[in-house]
Amino acid sequence: MLIRRFSAIAILIAGATVTFGMTPTPAGASTCGDLCVHVGKTKHYSGQPARRGGGNGGGGGGKAAPLPCPGAVNCNALGAGNAPAAVQRVPTIDVAYDARARLFLPAPHVHTSPAGKTYVQLRTGLWVDPDDFAHEEASATLFGTTVKAVADPEDITWNMGESSTTCMTAGSRTGTACGYTYQRSSAGQPNGKYAISVTVTWKIYWTCEGDCDAERGYFPDRTTSMRTDDTLAVGEVQTESRPG
Repeated sequence: MLIRRFSAIAILIAGATVTFGMTPTPAGASTCGDLCVHVGKTKHYSGQPARRGGGNGGGGGGKAAPLPCPGAVNCNALGAGNAPAAVQRVPTIDVAYDARARLFLPAPHVHTSPAGKTYVQLRTGLWVDPDDFAHEEASATLFGTTVKAVADPEDITWNMGESSTTCMTAGSRTGTACGYTYQRSSAGQPNGKYAISVTVTWKIYWTCEGDCDAERGYFPDRTTSMRTDDTLAVGEVQTESRPG
């Protein structure tokens, strides 16, 4: 009898949490349940039975000192019986392609100088509206991931019917930034005019903010926007000879 009492007292003093007759808790499993609370930076039991005072039954009951809470890694507050909801995530590149689809890449408005008709061996100025050869951007957001797709014009190719030329700017009326010189007239062309097509090549990249698995990236292909319905007449320069 004395041995049993001594063993019981030793167990209480040691603060052991083993209950006789119960199945042992597997290693790493939570034994705290809803009794796990934060004390400082360590999780502890909050439901240990009060210890009795010593001596001849004297002394009032008091709270047991908090004991470590083994395995309760997901326990954040009293009464938290459900696991936290899983955070929904999508690949950043998927949101990036959504943002890219929202980009507006304009078909360029074509201008020539002279307008409507030019002449052989005369440098003709070529340009498009500045807004048609400018920075464009669009954004898309999904589940906390925000991606901005950015398109910058890389070059513009003018197919002049006779040949083609590529310029790195929107061009200008003077023809210094972008121009073309015809070698032959358009007399033998349909309706007596050269058909002109203009193609802008865009370099598109993206940046991400929020819940991202990558901060930025480039789309591997180039995107073009074009116009094909313009024409230009090209005439020969006539010279007059005077009788001597």
